[in-house]
Amino acid sequence: MMNFDAQLTLSDDGKMYVNPRRIALLKAISQTGSISQAAKHAEISYKAAHDAIKDMNNRAEHPVITSEKGGKGGGGATLTHTGERLVQMYDLLDQIQDMGLKALNDDEAPLHSLLGVMSKFSLQTSARNQLFGIITKIENHELHDVISVELKGKQTLLATITHGSTERLGLIVGKDVVALVKGPAVTLSSDATSDDYDNVLEGKVSSVLHKKHTSEYQLALKGGDTLCAFNEHSESAVLDTTNIVGNTWFAHFHSNQVIIATLN
Repeated sequence: MMNFDAQLTLSDDGKMYVNPRRIALLKAISQTGSISQAAKHAEISYKAAHDAIKDMNNRAEHPVITSEKGGKGGGGATLTHTGERLVQMYDLLDQIQDMGLKALNDDEAPLHSLLGVMSKFSLQTSARNQLFGIITKIENHELHDVISVELKGKQTLLATITHGSTERLGLIVGKDVVALVKGPAVTLSSDATSDDYDNVLEGKVSSVLHKKHTSEYQLALKGGDTLCAFNEHSESAVLDTTNIVGNTWFAHFHSNQVIIATLN
């Protein structure tokens, strides 16, 4: 495992514009309203802080800091709208950079896709299941489209969506997508076939949580994805865990319960 560390620097025409120390200075000015106090927080001299602000203001289309001359305290200073957005953009790029470094040490992270990395390390949704894949086929029907998505373990997931959604998302064969499926929409079965569901995914049960009338299963799919499934039952009909955990079972769900997400 390689423990890389990266310092994000943004340049303008080959000359450094912002780096971690300048961003720290801008954030400190936003918090303190004072260049002199901000310089102390950023652990640089007042002159270095003043020169950095002057350089950024002179080179930007709009100033990043506005300041008023004061007495011994150094006067007041605030970030402009441009300055605030500069800090926000830097933090966003820093998060993306950190995700990339995490992905390098994870063999299951799809480094060829920003969406794939985001879905693994950053994307949070109310849907318990989020599966990264690539569109392999789009079938056009009279009232809807059926999208075939190849998952990391080479299994195919189907999603039924409207024509308008296909067009709005710009879905084409070869595009990266994340398929979202709510846990209660997925049932677990020992049967590899189904007449009632058009999605059947194979995996090994890694854990089971029994509740009064519902059992929650974690199914490890090939490729590293985990799928959460629920089965309702009576208190006397709980399945024997010893016959499930570690064995191959199948997740069944309808394609119209799948939500497709992607990046433009």
